[in-house]
Amino acid sequence: MRALVAVGLTAVLVAVGLTVPTAPAEAFVGVTIQGRGYGHGIGMSQYGAKGRAEAGQTYSQILAAYYPGTTLAVADDAAPITVWIEEDTDNNETWVIAEPNMVLQGSNPELGTSASAAPVPETIAGPGSVQVTPTAWRLRLVSRTFVLEGYYRGSWYPNGSDAITTTLSNQNRATFTAADGTVRIIVGSTYREHRAAVSANRIPGTSPPVVRTTVTLPMGEYLKSVVKAEMPASWSAAAVQAQAVAARTYASYDRDVASRPWWYDTCNSTSCQVYKGVGDYTGAGVLVTSFEHPLATAAVAATADRILTWGGRPAFTQFSASNGGYSVTGSQPYLAAQSDPFDAYPTWTVTLSAATISAAYPTIGAFTSLAVLARDGNGSWGGRVTSVRITGTAGSVTVAGTAFRTALGLKSTLWIPTSVHAPVQAPQRDWNSDGGSDLIGRAPDGKLYLFPGLPGATWARRAQIGKGWNTMRLMTQVFNFGGTHRPEIITTDQQGLLYLYPGDGRGSFTASVRLGQGWWGFDMLIGTDGWHASGQPGLLARKAATGQLLYYPGTGAGGFGATRDLGTGWNDYDALLVAGDWDGDGHPDLMGREAATGDLYLWRGDGSGGFLGSMEIGHGWGGMDEIVGAGDWDRDGQYDVIAREDTTGALWLYPGDGIGGFLAPRQVGNGWVGFTLVK
Repeated sequence: MRALVAVGLTAVLVAVGLTVPTAPAEAFVGVTIQGRGYGHGIGMSQYGAKGRAEAGQTYSQILAAYYPGTTLAVADDAAPITVWIEEDTDNNETWVIAEPNMVLQGSNPELGTSASAAPVPETIAGPGSVQVTPTAWRLRLVSRTFVLEGYYRGSWYPNGSDAITTTLSNQNRATFTAADGTVRIIVGSTYREHRAAVSANRIPGTSPPVVRTTVTLPMGEYLKSVVKAEMPASWSAAAVQAQAVAARTYASYDRDVASRPWWYDTCNSTSCQVYKGVGDYTGAGVLVTSFEHPLATAAVAATADRILTWGGRPAFTQFSASNGGYSVTGSQPYLAAQSDPFDAYPTWTVTLSAATISAAYPTIGAFTSLAVLARDGNGSWGGRVTSVRITGTAGSVTVAGTAFRTALGLKSTLWIPTSVHAPVQAPQRDWNSDGGSDLIGRAPDGKLYLFPGLPGATWARRAQIGKGWNTMRLMTQVFNFGGTHRPEIITTDQQGLLYLYPGDGRGSFTASVRLGQGWWGFDMLIGTDGWHASGQPGLLARKAATGQLLYYPGTGAGGFGATRDLGTGWNDYDALLVAGDWDGDGHPDLMGREAATGDLYLWRGDGSGGFLGSMEIGHGWGGMDEIVGAGDWDRDGQYDVIAREDTTGALWLYPGDGIGGFLAPRQVGNGWVGFTLVK
């Protein structure tokens, strides 16, 4: 079960740099982390800017708060900026859509020289030397020299222009421009338009030669895409205007202050700031997605030519989504650590499995514990994590908080461990004693098969473990009902006789034991573990005629205690299953599907044979004809549900999140039509 760590105690331990308490090494399967903020937290918080704008601050007041000591100054939105299109790595070439009146020009920007521009031909010599109109152009290197080729019906052909050959000769850059000011770059199946000139750049010093694509456009046009990509345009105008100035300044710093190679000023990803262009189009020219928004464009216009300077030069105006209530010291005097009461980004929670942590740090072996060694002292929980020690069965590593955040995909370095997790207990599913959860299914011919579970919710080769089971009417799995300390199956036959089939711990059975008679009136049996007391077996049974649910506590020695009535109305549900401790409170729970709607419900167990309440947890389950719970099939330390589609026989895993919900489902099998799964 989950071993909870008191949050207050954890906070104290982390603040002084002690190891967070964990479960025993052999049982540890993960840790839950609670955090604040999103991003590096340096400079302007976008959520903080939103809060300040909503409180009535102007964009200049917002910027002054996040970049104290900087000065609003005037730049030129008409000045060009060259942007590296990082995703364009297709075949080491640059492809564009062909259009009328295009021009190509070679240049050596690192030398400040340019060749004469040449018109791009409207037609090329295609199949059989017949003149055809190309639909695309590509620039590629041949012996370190750019050549231009046109695309027509599946093939590339030479451009046929001496002027093009001349302008490309001995040049490191080749630039397309078009009469309408826009060029569409082809990347994979995407046709992305830029209000810019598009260049192929031969990167010197690379072997074999590398080609990278850039676009060059006025700063004001560039910002229309950046502002929309970096902040929701629908936020308060002052916040979006502050974003426009910060983005303009950041790009100006990249271009005018930072040390860049000759072929680009800034990049188009989060490594710089996000720029996507004007929009994506289909091959037929239909707009699919626009990367500009009128409100973002209005913010760019409202702040035209405005940047922040420090010492007369563009400032390094870093920004992130949220600083979690306290900004982080940056590399410049105006990037100061300070409290930010206006940032209202919600607290986040993530559970890291031991397997995930071990994969990130393979030298430690199997992950066993996590220790926060140091924090920066600013903000919640003693501040951001600056040093972490990760320990496993083969050793430990100490890494910076930023490195740990990157390796595990955390939103920020402002976090605290809140709980540790031991593996779920699902002994009635482990038929071969390998520590995993298995499935047992009856084929239409009455043969019983074991499907051994493997890590990742995959299956080993099935093994027949019985025959003649088509005489069994109801079947369910239990653990230690007969005092065997092994998984068992309880069944009823056509005459209403109740039997126990003890497992042998190796995937098969020992001799069956008759438990009772008169069970023909029930239409569901559900084996439980810990329902009325920790570690104790039991049996839930539903009466077909009335929908009454009865609970038969097991004694652990092959008998039943006093029967308990859990109420009527349960015939509204066409599937009932034990879920294990689905909500993480330490008590097993029950699930059921409502027949009329296909909705899935959870009844939280109280650990003493009753319920704490019910809640709806899913829709659209009507297409599943077999549902099994109380197993950890993906071995992530949380209970899961397995379900089968009635029409296709596809098997699906619905991983539990440990707090009452589901993670994303995935298909884990085919061809399960006709099998009756033992619940």
